[in-house]
Amino acid sequence: MCGCSLLTCTGGPGIPAEKERRLPLLVLAVLVLAAAITPPAAAAGLNLTPAEVDLLFAMREYTLTYNEYAGRLPGWVTGPFADEKVNLRVASPDGVMVIGITFHDRRIVLFDAKGCPAPIATVTTDRATVEEVMASDRPFDAFRAGVRNGAIRIEGNTLLGTLRWGMVGFGLWLMDLIGL
Repeated sequence: MCGCSLLTCTGGPGIPAEKERRLPLLVLAVLVLAAAITPPAAAAGLNLTPAEVDLLFAMREYTLTYNEYAGRLPGWVTGPFADEKVNLRVASPDGVMVIGITFHDRRIVLFDAKGCPAPIATVTTDRATVEEVMASDRPFDAFRAGVRNGAIRIEGNTLLGTLRWGMVGFGLWLMDLIGL
């Protein structure tokens, strides 16, 4: 008799050994596909406009790019917020959408369309700036330009958040000063 569960199959009559090894991969592929086609968890049940839903999906897709790129960013930029929660306030003609972003190990691990409770900092910008950063082939430079020209504003919500953003802001200012 075959000893099969959702994730494993111990073999048995009628199941060749090579199919035994493929079953867990098939289940994993189905779970990944299901996660990719479902809306962000927090978007379900919210009263979002179609434009806001589109932005959430675009940002969710961009998370994969950011997470690949995060390891190449300077540690003084990502390190202070490596294991923290940040709220992103995005202004658009439809109003202001607050997206909670949870970081772990310098990467984004969770988006929440309801925002995060007790975030360490809040980033305020507009939809055009978010899209510009996401579309850029040099997103860090696009982010820096947004901070420099005031299109992106960051404020600490706690003393620790204020100190950490101050450190990052100083580093960005120093990069601009020496022409990096």
